[in-house]
Amino acid sequence: MLDAVEVERAGLPAVAVITDEFGDTARAMLKNQGASWYRFVEVVHPINILEDHEIDDLVGRSLHEISALLTGET
Repeated sequence: MLDAVEVERAGLPAVAVITDEFGDTARAMLKNQGASWYRFVEVVHPINILEDHEIDDLVGRSLHEISALLTGET
């Protein structure tokens, strides 16, 4: 997460993708780092038990949000 924030601070678009289990922790960490402005994408938890086709579906469902964050279309 913080790597993505640093990339953004350097002027390059970056999107962190995390599982929803860690959303509250991520928001607290961002606040602590003075980066509450940073937006990230949350996907279902856990992902390690998903089959390949389920991962593909997950990516497909998240792609629009990821793209919007990268291009500033939010």
